[in-house]
Amino acid sequence: MSGLHEAMATQVRVQEHFTSKLSGHKQEVCGLKWSFDGQQLASGGNDNKLYIWSPHSTSPMLRFNDHSAAVKAISWSPHQNGLLASGGGTADRCIRFWNTQTAAPLNSVDTGSQVCNLCWSKNINELVSTHGYSQNQIVVWRYPSMGKVATLTGHTLRVLYLAMSPDGQTIVTGAGDETLRFWNVFPGPKSKGDASPSMLDFQGRSAIR
Repeated sequence: MSGLHEAMATQVRVQEHFTSKLSGHKQEVCGLKWSFDGQQLASGGNDNKLYIWSPHSTSPMLRFNDHSAAVKAISWSPHQNGLLASGGGTADRCIRFWNTQTAAPLNSVDTGSQVCNLCWSKNINELVSTHGYSQNQIVVWRYPSMGKVATLTGHTLRVLYLAMSPDGQTIVTGAGDETLRFWNVFPGPKSKGDASPSMLDFQGRSAIR
């Protein structure tokens, strides 16, 4: 998928690899994420819109207009089909949750700063957010209460990038301060929730459990 004001789907293993074009956003597309079952695609734009698309249509099946800034951060829950989290930019600062099966907005939380990335744990019902102006922090949240499990600091500029390790325990973050930082934030698949949060340092990694 690619896009400026629109998204385009391509199949690169066939000669005619362009398959469809999705038009809807009025400004640049800055977030894209497929649902785990492949039946829905979420797109966020600099027009503050969040759209849900079906692979069988070129028009959005759902349109959410609640954010008041660009929607770059998008993440589907691996624990509940149709549960989507999205994060807004500096003028919005909110993480919002949606049930795309019923088209219902769910709860939201004001994080106090720009939301740059979101990622659900695959081992436990928690998610991590990274932030820009004004706090440049990383926050681990417990869903659905949205209580803070931990706030991780160290980056001095916007935390622009987030990736999770294959075992679902460690995240790596990259920021405008030219550093990568590794954090042990989630339990492993065999120890769901049986460890209490703590701040430890082991071989350059910060851990909260």
